[in-house]
Amino acid sequence: MHIHRSLLLIALLLSGVAPAVAQNVPAIQPAQTATAASPAVRASAGEIDFGLRLTDITGDPARYQRLRDLRSGPTLDRVKVVREHATWTVSANADHVGYRDQHYVASIERFGTVKAAFDWNQVPLFTSAGSRSPFREAAPGVFRLDDSLQLALQNGTGTLADYGRVVQSLDTRSRRDIATARVTYAATRNLDLSTVFTSTARTGTQPWGATFGQSNAVQVAAPMDHRTNDVRSAAEWSNTTGLLRLAYDGSWFNNHLESLVFDNPLRATDQISSSGSGPSQGRMALSPDSSAHTVSATGSVALPARSRAVAYVSVGSWLQDAQLLPFTINTAITPLPLARSSAEGDARITAMTYRFTSRPTNALWLSGQYRLYDFNNRTPPFAESSYVGVDGAVAASATGGSEPFGYTRHFVDLDASFTPFRLVAFRAGYGQEKDNRTFRLFETTTDHVARASIDSTGLTWGSVRLQYDHAVRTGSGLDEEVLSDIGEQVSLRQFDISDRTRDRLTALLQVVPIDSLGVNASASVGQDHRPNVAFGLQNNDLLALTAGVDYTPSERVSAGVSYGFENYGTLQQSRQANPGVQFNDPTRDWWTDMDEKVHTLSVNLEVPKVTSRMAATAGYDYVGSRARYLYRLRDNTTLVAPQKLPPVRNLTHTANVDVRETLTPQLSLGVGYRFDHYTVDDFALSPATLNSPLIPTFVNLMNPWRPYDAHTGFVRLMYRW
Repeated sequence: MHIHRSLLLIALLLSGVAPAVAQNVPAIQPAQTATAASPAVRASAGEIDFGLRLTDITGDPARYQRLRDLRSGPTLDRVKVVREHATWTVSANADHVGYRDQHYVASIERFGTVKAAFDWNQVPLFTSAGSRSPFREAAPGVFRLDDSLQLALQNGTGTLADYGRVVQSLDTRSRRDIATARVTYAATRNLDLSTVFTSTARTGTQPWGATFGQSNAVQVAAPMDHRTNDVRSAAEWSNTTGLLRLAYDGSWFNNHLESLVFDNPLRATDQISSSGSGPSQGRMALSPDSSAHTVSATGSVALPARSRAVAYVSVGSWLQDAQLLPFTINTAITPLPLARSSAEGDARITAMTYRFTSRPTNALWLSGQYRLYDFNNRTPPFAESSYVGVDGAVAASATGGSEPFGYTRHFVDLDASFTPFRLVAFRAGYGQEKDNRTFRLFETTTDHVARASIDSTGLTWGSVRLQYDHAVRTGSGLDEEVLSDIGEQVSLRQFDISDRTRDRLTALLQVVPIDSLGVNASASVGQDHRPNVAFGLQNNDLLALTAGVDYTPSERVSAGVSYGFENYGTLQQSRQANPGVQFNDPTRDWWTDMDEKVHTLSVNLEVPKVTSRMAATAGYDYVGSRARYLYRLRDNTTLVAPQKLPPVRNLTHTANVDVRETLTPQLSLGVGYRFDHYTVDDFALSPATLNSPLIPTFVNLMNPWRPYDAHTGFVRLMYRW
């Protein structure tokens, strides 16, 4: 059906749309009269690429085809048609026709007046193949287990392993369908009007974690059925000295599934319990319907001394007023009254940008910028003294209800570049980000960034750059009692707002010793240190090195090779302690020391003229990573020594070759082959860990990370006219 639809679209463009446009073209003025050298119809051209693809996959087909569709079968990989007239042009493209990653584009343009285009893109997401689950979807978003097995576990006459007898296989995948229509109309010489409408639908399933408490969690293949419609309209006036643009942006999100309901594998009837064995079923709210509206204005004006000023101001509104679910689906709990029936979510967004650039002399360049982003959360607080925890039991609220989070961010950036010599530039800059927040641990955080660089370009042998960045973030207004009220360590710091010192040094080098040879290299080293953090992320280090060579000895051959190395490290501190004496016991502290190394290698070869009619390309890519998680304890620890974890390894090899033979000036024959090899060893997501849907107290979809080997070959014909 998709193939027929695309061919029909192309046929309409060629036979219907173009003549209709031609009938509306005004009479040609004498100066534009068509001649033998300038015909009314300039040209018609096209291309079609079709053939056969064969794919053999051993292992995990989902990871190999995560965002693409490489199934075996006939292919229509590309159809392109262009028709040009003296005053208009029309074109249509179709890629990967009939497969899950197909893409269609059609456009028409009347020169100097109207541009219109339609784009439809299908994006697959293949999460897992062969998932298994004891859950059955009785209705959209409602997942049920076998009643007799629930009752057996409740009475103590059965075990979780009994659910293994009723598991069913399923694939977990989803798809985005993105349709975009664009129209631009030149109303006058200086005024353009434009509208863009985009509709994005997502359907399918995704792994979804649900819980009745830490000791009882489940996983289901949750359905997705939602759509987002976006519209952008703008009017833009411009001339040689200035620009003014007024725009409106609107977005509407609609979710056809409002909640997710799932059975409890441990119980068949409701009771009150905070241990995870209370309710017979649980319920979660899914993403609610919402909308966003923004009006904006942009202005730009040229000033003396080769200067320009730009200003942007926008005001927006985010709205969400979905009906609220009751506190619980557990019939054993007396319903708690809601403070109100709907969310009444409302936020006002104000954004501003003011920028000034100037080059008063050839040796001096200046730039300054100020940005403001204000998220004013106007949602009324939801006051509640009690709530129901994971559908199990009533608990007292530590905060007394919801806290409408909001923030205001101020950005300042100043940069200057000085070129005292023809080939050397010195650059310095300063930036500041100041965040004012409501209902976060720090009321205000300020990040100061200083940067400096030296650039040398235009040299006969290449170019070089050296840059250093230093940043310091500090917070104020910390209320540690907030952490104490919710049972956290008062010295805990959240990584995105904690005090932090950051240093980065980057070097880039490009060398061209001869015209046919290019060499490039780069190095980057950096460290994040959080000096006032007792618990949480403390350090974050990185090292990155790259080197590459490109060689083109003649027009008949070119080759390149590049290598990269990255090293990441983090250190986090935690304390394993229950409320009471343990809570302040430092002998229960432990650290997670993570170190990851990544190696990448890429080799490519292109021979555009193997013979007078034959061209060939070949490539090889390698990515290998090894991550180590090391748990450390104090010398006087009272904790049991943790089990040493094996390293996490990921390894990918990809090789491909493509040969094309020109049979006639219009017809070419192509043959290609691709090989992919992926291996993984992950202690958390390996088949050895997830080889059963019934990890104690956890009913999962069994989606382990699995290796694969894939061979893909194709034969295709390419015809051009």
